[in-house]
Amino acid sequence: MSENDKSGSDKDKNKTAKMSMDQALAENVALKQQIHEKDDMITDLTTQLKAANDVLEGQEKAKLIGEILPRSNFKMDGLVGKSIEDLKNIRATLDQAMLPKVNSVRFGVQTAGLTDREKGLTVGDLSFPTAQKRKAALGVA
Repeated sequence: MSENDKSGSDKDKNKTAKMSMDQALAENVALKQQIHEKDDMITDLTTQLKAANDVLEGQEKAKLIGEILPRSNFKMDGLVGKSIEDLKNIRATLDQAMLPKVNSVRFGVQTAGLTDREKGLTVGDLSFPTAQKRKAALGVA
């Protein structure tokens, strides 16, 4: 009876081992399938993330170009091809630039004829004769 028990237990052990191997192989296939599904999900999410980053980058570029154009002589075509870093550097440079003061800007033609002094006018003179001289100098009747 001990021989039957031994051979019976060997069969049981072999049967148990075979079931364990089959189970391990089945689990291995299932795990490989899960890994494949997760790899596909990662690929899809990476594509979506890249698209979202492109949209955000486009929005940031548009904002920077919108800040640069009114303050500079750059053309839209020249700015569109630049990277975000270049656009940030341009904006930073414009932020540091000193704008001309109203007092330092002379409006009109630089080589315009006569000065007020040459016309006989003085600054701050609001008298009637001065007003008449201004009208005469401008050719207004």
